[in-house]
Amino acid sequence: MKFADKIKSYRHQYNLTQQAVADQLMISRKTISSWENGRSYPDIFMLVQISDLYHVSLDDLLREDHEMINNYKEEHALNTKKDHAFSTSYLINVVTCIYFLFQTVGLMSVASLSSTWRLILGVIVGIGFLNACYLLSKCNWKRFSGSEKVGILITIIVITVLLMKLNDYRFDISNSYNNGRDFGIGFATSIKSIAFVELIWLYPQFKKVRKE
Repeated sequence: MKFADKIKSYRHQYNLTQQAVADQLMISRKTISSWENGRSYPDIFMLVQISDLYHVSLDDLLREDHEMINNYKEEHALNTKKDHAFSTSYLINVVTCIYFLFQTVGLMSVASLSSTWRLILGVIVGIGFLNACYLLSKCNWKRFSGSEKVGILITIIVITVLLMKLNDYRFDISNSYNNGRDFGIGFATSIKSIAFVELIWLYPQFKKVRKE
């Protein structure tokens, strides 16, 4: 018997409606309907709750449904790839932050480099920016509490102000050249701020992924 037929049979044994089960599992009735029609499968966490609700073992729920088992295997493989991509992206961000730190405190002067090296560093900064955006998209924002999100916002403000201070930033609207220069400095500062904030606040997620 397939998983969809099993959970439908167990629900009928307990004389429960789909809405009643949905209320106990704190999900929508449509989700229950989707499971019972074989259109989707619950995640592992929800599978444990179903097991407790119907007082059956996980082995009983999964046994004989090879399609469901294969689905979990594929999902596990996909999650592993995502975790690997996140770890790689975080490590790239670490290298980017080291460069930003050296450049900000004056240990690496871009002006003294040849045009070729300035071009290479420009490409690196561009990659760092794209990587920072990618890292943001892969962040598990649901993990952060309201107070932590406030902490992230405060961190962004503090780091941005600090970077502007270190760069001795002064806004000048006297001519178009200064306007372009100010825009460039502001854009670079925002990239650095995002990279440093990700370095700090995404470390717990990176650490967790590396352990799994």
